Amino acid sequence: MELRLKEILAQRGITLKDFAQTSGISQSNLSNYLNGNISPTLDTLKKIASYLNIDVVELFKEKDNIEFYAKHEGILYPISKEDILSVIEKKKNI
Repeated sequence: MELRLKEILAQRGITLKDFAQTSGISQSNLSNYLNGNISPTLDTLKKIASYLNIDVVELFKEKDNIEFYAKHEGILYPISKEDILSVIEKKKNI
């Protein structure tokens, strides 16, 4: 799980150091959350969201599209939406 915290702070012009000082969450913990080394507790997530005046779910919104791959004989092949729909259509006709 990667928090969007870094992106939100950048958008607002808040440094990690400043956020740590004003939120009461240590800079090392914040850094670990951002790097995915540790996961924040629900209480910490609520504290972060409250400080930023956002809903907790805003910390988890996807910023990238989900990508699917199929692995065959050690080779990864990207799977598109059209590929999936094609398989569904073929299954319908069976």
